[in-house]
Amino acid sequence: MPEVLKTPGVYIIEKDSGANAVVQVATAVPVFIGFTEKADVNGKSFHMKPIHVSSLSEYEIYFGGDTKPVFTVKENGDTSNFSPVNINGKSYSLEQSENSSFMMYKSLQLFFDNGGADCFIVSIGQFGTNPDDLDLSPAAFKKAIDKLSEEEVPTMILMPDSLLLSEEDGSYYNVQTYALQHCGKYLNRISIFDIWGGNRELHPEDDKNEFVQKFRESIGLESLSYGATYFPWVHTSIVPLNSIGHEYFDLDSLSKVLSPDQQQVVEKIKAAADEKEKKYWDSGLKNASKEYKLLRKMIADRLNLLPAAPAIAGLYTRTDRARGVWIAPANQNLNSVLAPAVKITHEEQENLNVDGISGKSINAIRAFKGRGSAVVWGARTLAGNSEEWRYINVRRLFILLEQSVKNSAESVVFKPNVPITWAIVKGSINSFLSTLWRQGALVGSSAEDAYHVGCGLGDTMTDDDVINGIMRVQVKVAPSRPAEFIVITFEQKMGGAK
Repeated sequence: MPEVLKTPGVYIIEKDSGANAVVQVATAVPVFIGFTEKADVNGKSFHMKPIHVSSLSEYEIYFGGDTKPVFTVKENGDTSNFSPVNINGKSYSLEQSENSSFMMYKSLQLFFDNGGADCFIVSIGQFGTNPDDLDLSPAAFKKAIDKLSEEEVPTMILMPDSLLLSEEDGSYYNVQTYALQHCGKYLNRISIFDIWGGNRELHPEDDKNEFVQKFRESIGLESLSYGATYFPWVHTSIVPLNSIGHEYFDLDSLSKVLSPDQQQVVEKIKAAADEKEKKYWDSGLKNASKEYKLLRKMIADRLNLLPAAPAIAGLYTRTDRARGVWIAPANQNLNSVLAPAVKITHEEQENLNVDGISGKSINAIRAFKGRGSAVVWGARTLAGNSEEWRYINVRRLFILLEQSVKNSAESVVFKPNVPITWAIVKGSINSFLSTLWRQGALVGSSAEDAYHVGCGLGDTMTDDDVINGIMRVQVKVAPSRPAEFIVITFEQKMGGAK
């Protein structure tokens, strides 16, 4: 405002320099979409609403706990997904109760165990309150994905419960394709996928997994650089064997595979007056019954077989915090993971990492003797044929750059489109990129080699642009790429020879 000075004295005026620093946005904040026990606090519903949580205990306040499955012991039952157990010369399988296979809670445990921190939860159904009304359909997941258009913070989409959708009718792939399209539209997040059937063995005759091939054929061609896929699933230690007790069994079916003495113990558990007494008899059964121990281990193995994406999201967070988003999240061990569900050899990974036809790369999780039981051995997006967007860390670095600069540039909207404004914009972006270059995110022996920012008439704009209120800013950067293939050449040097 104009100065009006009438009284003699000294006046102090603080002046804004006009520069607005580029603030780095968050890079590893996943959103988990799936089914929860509940979705309310004190009667206030959080159904289909993205809710921020930063710990498992905070999650439990809003969304409750894990599913409470009950298993029925069946002789010669369905063993298509899990190996049967042999008891007294007979083969037995376990049938899990309906609406108890949801993986949200265990996925969160795996995420936090691997370094995860802040995340968002979108509950698309509550198995603890209205299990009969659960909508396990692509439409429910798509509706939740649409809700993310209103959120700027989440940078990753994970949907472990989508693996419960049908593979045969394409429901699972329909949801994953929709997530990719969403990421490609808003340009501020990626999707992390698991292979449906990722617990199945590779076919030895062609070294390819039929579900890997189906995934590649069904995922589409849009926005592939905004997706990363991991194979196989993993055996975890999330559910301890000691936690598996009588409450996980249909006691009538359990009793049929036990000896008469042990059957009497089961009857005492059923007739017990309180939980303390039940635990007493259950403890005795655990110590005395070999059959009970085998069945308990079978349940623990089944519950601990989980998709790897939640652990990968935790690894992304861990890597970003320790080293930076520009470091490839690979060649690191996964915590709380005992082994990959499928053993992958060097030759078998060739068909996963580089696919000559589709180019859709699948990142392997492998076990290496002396180095780790579950090592992430891949760092590619689904756009494996793209030289620019092949690597996960490059895509995520550009999301960081684009969103950080975009947020900063919003401060000059409606300011005069004149050289002083252009200088302010260039200065703030140059300062931001200089910091990243010094940290190793950009490649170049000098700042000029690593990045360039252009903004001005005759440089990035024409007279028509200025007249039409358009300010054009051009940012060029040289991102660092991982050394994916290291070739060491050896040759003999003859003694005395030059």
